[in-house]
Amino acid sequence: MKKNLKTNSLFFKILCVVVAGVICVSVSISYIIINISKGIFTDTYSDSQKKIFGQVNDKIYDFHGELVKVINSVNSHRAFKTYFTEENLEVEEMSQTIFDLKRQMKSALATNTYDISVLILGLNGSSFLNRSELLTIRPNEILSMDISQNSLGKSDTILYQYLENGFTSSTKDEPVIVITKTLNLKDGEPYGIIYFTIKEKDFEKFYDYFTLEINDVVLLNENNVVLSSNKKENIGDVQEEFKESIEELVSKEELSKIYNSNKNTILIQRLPYCNLTICGTVDNHKALGKMYDIGNIMLICFVITLCILIGIFLIVRQMTKPLYLLTEKMSNVRDGKFDECIEVSGPEEVKELSATFNYMIKDLNKYIHELVKVQKEKRAAEIHALQMQINPHYIFNTLSSIKWLIWQGNNDKSISALDSFINLLRNTISKTDEFITIEDEIENIKNYVFINNIRYGDRIKVEYFIMPDCNDYLVPKLILQPFIENSFFHGFPSDEEGKIQVFIKEQGENIKIEIYDNGVGIEEETLEKVKEKKETKNDHFSGIGVNNVDSRIKLIYGNEYGIEIKSKLNKGTTVTILLPMKK
Repeated sequence: MKKNLKTNSLFFKILCVVVAGVICVSVSISYIIINISKGIFTDTYSDSQKKIFGQVNDKIYDFHGELVKVINSVNSHRAFKTYFTEENLEVEEMSQTIFDLKRQMKSALATNTYDISVLILGLNGSSFLNRSELLTIRPNEILSMDISQNSLGKSDTILYQYLENGFTSSTKDEPVIVITKTLNLKDGEPYGIIYFTIKEKDFEKFYDYFTLEINDVVLLNENNVVLSSNKKENIGDVQEEFKESIEELVSKEELSKIYNSNKNTILIQRLPYCNLTICGTVDNHKALGKMYDIGNIMLICFVITLCILIGIFLIVRQMTKPLYLLTEKMSNVRDGKFDECIEVSGPEEVKELSATFNYMIKDLNKYIHELVKVQKEKRAAEIHALQMQINPHYIFNTLSSIKWLIWQGNNDKSISALDSFINLLRNTISKTDEFITIEDEIENIKNYVFINNIRYGDRIKVEYFIMPDCNDYLVPKLILQPFIENSFFHGFPSDEEGKIQVFIKEQGENIKIEIYDNGVGIEEETLEKVKEKKETKNDHFSGIGVNNVDSRIKLIYGNEYGIEIKSKLNKGTTVTILLPMKK
């Protein structure tokens, strides 16, 4: 335990980072708690707005009560019924009736502090306006309007309705709220309609102290038509947004309810006495912004978080730096660098890792050197074995040719053949070099071809097309002879004439050697066996030479180099040898 708690140990430093992380979590939790407190504030704010809605309700209730008083006063006074039902009144009686109307209306409106105009239209064509102003619309046209027809359709109900323009000289250019009520006789028969007209901007005073930047208010009638709102563009429209909520309140016989969401808080207050609904929408984010300076809070939190992150970064970087160095050295080992040790430094655990890594590198380096030595010896032995396979095979065929010349008694040709053979032996057996130049390899081939031409005649011609730049490149010794030999003995049977062509050129960073003969070619099945290095008998490319050369190339240069054979029956055969450039 004491070892783990050393101030320089990785465990201790990680412990410090964890503590810092816990501190960060604590800060985050504090931030969350602040947000929760903001949520509580939102609820409290909504409750306060609900109380304000109660005050708005009281004001509209008082206003509605004043209207009811006027309506009751009109319904109860005989002069109104007389004026709006009788058609042929005497002049004196008409004057007295009008006087009584004005006096009664003045009395009914004595306590009214609202800027409203009262218009009464009788179905007999009579009209009464409490103010000294003119109607801008004829009475019969007003009676035919929707607001009048709606009132007649609901004769027992006081209706609040909206008009873009009033019908008096003072309201003709302004939106108004018109409150209508049908006037009925005792038998229920309507005889007129009373119209209370108030400008929308005056009605807005009932709730304008509630409307701020953070909230919106709409006043809806029973048809969900917006009668008044601080958003003037919505006035007169049918507002479907609150329809379901209002219907829910009606069905549950509730007067008010608050709907909370992350973005908004919606307050709905029904005013059943006048069939109105007042709806308020509070923007929670704006409300919080008014209470808290969110921008500064976020900036402070950001700065604190940034400082913590920088601190953690510096600590972790310092703590893990030795590990990165160790990782880098390990990557070098993967790239083949086995002689790089790492400085033993850093926390205790990293020191232990570094020391173990250095010990492993030393052992690995020793093992690799031994392995390379063994591989070199093995490769030399394998190459020597391949040469031992090639040389006896080649010597046997050459001596057979010279023996045949001596048997014929052709001494001159025998001497020339022996000279060529001596040169071949000097270049192949006496010289122990594994590689020779292309120029020397071609010279050996020419000597070999000369010997074969002496034995078999000139029926097989050999042509050489060597790029001058290729003469000094080094290639494995005796790499071409097996293919020339096979072309001689298997490509042109039955004394057929033919041609062998040797092409050598540069191809990128490689040397490309092509040996082409126009002999009998190879059957496809036989060619597949040759490619798979299976044993074949009495066929083109039989014998140990071809496969030994391919194995030898791959052993020296790798599997990406080697031999490719293409052949068509009765067309000829092409052998392609790919080697790297080496001088």
